[in-house]
Amino acid sequence: MVPSFFWYRGIWVGVPLSMLALTPTPSQAQIDREISTTALNAEKSLLPSTRAIDLSPATAGAIPDENLDFFFSLGKQPPAVPTVAEVGGDAVPSDPEDPNAGLRIPPNFGEGFPIEQVFVYLRNPTDDPEQNEALRRQLANTFGIRPGGSFSPLFADGALNRVLQLPFVEGAEYRLYESHRPGAVIVALLVTVQPPETGERPAPEPTGLLVSGDVRDFPTLYQSDRTLAKIIFNGGVGGFSDTNPRFGSARELVSGPYQPTGTLTWGEYYLEPGLAGITRLGDAPIYAYAAGSYTISGTLQPDIFRAGDRFYGDIEQLYGGLLVAETGSPLSFNLSAGRQIFQLNQGFLFSQFSGSANALDRGASYSSPRTAYDMTVLANLQMGDFRWLGFFLEPDELPAAESHTQYLGTSLSYNNNKGVEAALTYVTVPRSSRLYVLPDSRNFTREGLQAINPRLRLSSLFGVSGLWIEGEYAYQFSTQQSMSAQGGYVWLGYTAEEVSWKPSISYRFAGFSGDNPHTSTYERFDPLQASGLTDWLQGINLGKVFNNSNTFSHRVTFKVNPSDRLLISLDYYYRFADQLNNLGGNPALSTLDSHDLGHEFLLLTRYTVSENFLLQGVGAIAFPGSAIRQAVGHTPDPWITLQLSLFMFF
Repeated sequence: MVPSFFWYRGIWVGVPLSMLALTPTPSQAQIDREISTTALNAEKSLLPSTRAIDLSPATAGAIPDENLDFFFSLGKQPPAVPTVAEVGGDAVPSDPEDPNAGLRIPPNFGEGFPIEQVFVYLRNPTDDPEQNEALRRQLANTFGIRPGGSFSPLFADGALNRVLQLPFVEGAEYRLYESHRPGAVIVALLVTVQPPETGERPAPEPTGLLVSGDVRDFPTLYQSDRTLAKIIFNGGVGGFSDTNPRFGSARELVSGPYQPTGTLTWGEYYLEPGLAGITRLGDAPIYAYAAGSYTISGTLQPDIFRAGDRFYGDIEQLYGGLLVAETGSPLSFNLSAGRQIFQLNQGFLFSQFSGSANALDRGASYSSPRTAYDMTVLANLQMGDFRWLGFFLEPDELPAAESHTQYLGTSLSYNNNKGVEAALTYVTVPRSSRLYVLPDSRNFTREGLQAINPRLRLSSLFGVSGLWIEGEYAYQFSTQQSMSAQGGYVWLGYTAEEVSWKPSISYRFAGFSGDNPHTSTYERFDPLQASGLTDWLQGINLGKVFNNSNTFSHRVTFKVNPSDRLLISLDYYYRFADQLNNLGGNPALSTLDSHDLGHEFLLLTRYTVSENFLLQGVGAIAFPGSAIRQAVGHTPDPWITLQLSLFMFF
């Protein structure tokens, strides 16, 4: 959950009425282009920090070129005398009528993802750059959403409600963008200002379905200056087709009775209705929030996991929490517990897509509608740019694979909202019955596993706009057995942010150790709860045969954004094994005759139809390597996957 949400009715101070000479509102296309051009180019935001400051024009730092005041980035500190040349040229797009943004996504689609950056944009800035800076400072303080936490639509909606209560705000909205850097989102607040009213604005009249009875208020049930209650109504429907699943070698690679061959085509659907709300408790800066939802899912026709139609329903989210946060303060504390979504950083060890299993009797295996952990306890302390997180997790596993695993961890992270992100995490497993298999049958369980996990991400590397690098490492050991396992990656990428369609290319090298059978130490890396189609599945088909243990991989990604609502991405994976001993993986691949695992090409297209609907298409083809070919004893076929899904978010 976002660790710095608070409810506050802002009061306009220190700005004379005569200073608010408003300029005309730009076109929608210009707004979208400006958001992407600047929000994804962190070094162009040159305004100072937003914490507990005097908002009067006399104390606001001047901006030498008013063309640079499109955005306010939390935590930016300007150079002494910045010029247009020093920030890479004029920030005004050369063709403002041509929308050229990063992918804009529905807010609920981004739930649980880490917030990389937060920006505030004035749709109609004044003629005075100093005044624009003061306006953005107060808007940022009132909005309260900060980078480094996890995105929550409930908290973002409440934060927007606070902004709309400011007496100088005529209208406001927030937008969510998928970052060009992997596994993160960007929040942009867009505000239209007006001449301030005299004194404090009266508390707004309550609105929502329960007040008006107007269906146009959906999904808001009730909203006032203290309380927000909403309907959750998410869903999805899709068509899927796999040709030659398991490389046409299910008989050799699947131990169960169901061994599909040929081409299978099936449909999936799910619906998640629920309720969520937040309210202030008395006059203290303490807020209570809760959410609950129920998911039904189904599969029509046999898929690659099970024959026959399936239908399943169960509780998805069910959690509550308390937030303590004072307006203008860099400190806030958030405590929550129950069934909820959780992701650590970019999902290298804990992904929101693996909190709950989606397969077999639960249906909708490819749509993955279930993401909430069976039990979580999350404690967040935000201290300016620093964030401390404590977590307890119990994943919702399939009954057939129940291991009763529990995770306990703590993490300290830093995000200055201008391209520097660092984190250090410690994780231990207090309970688990999952077995680690050793060649001499000296098996032991996951219980007692410990991991140390540092992470670093840098944007605008060497001062080059759009050039970024990130890396993460995990060292694992155990209290039960001599264990020394490690995994990590280095990811380097570049986005041509000033070029039409914003083409980007990145390369990632990842490695996860395997167990050397000739040593007494166990070295096979445990991927814990890593997952995600574009993050750590490592091939939509190869990832079903070989997980993130005993493997190295090369990954090259090329992306373009023809518009702010369309993303096209092409990935290439080459995977090879660390050790020929692969005990603990697919039983058919327990001993490898080759390190070569295979190649895969994956094409992903996402189109944001509206704030509430997203269309996704996936095509992939995987070619088995010599390790798989020798294991099955014949020449296997390429595995082809085609998917088309429509997702709904309210």
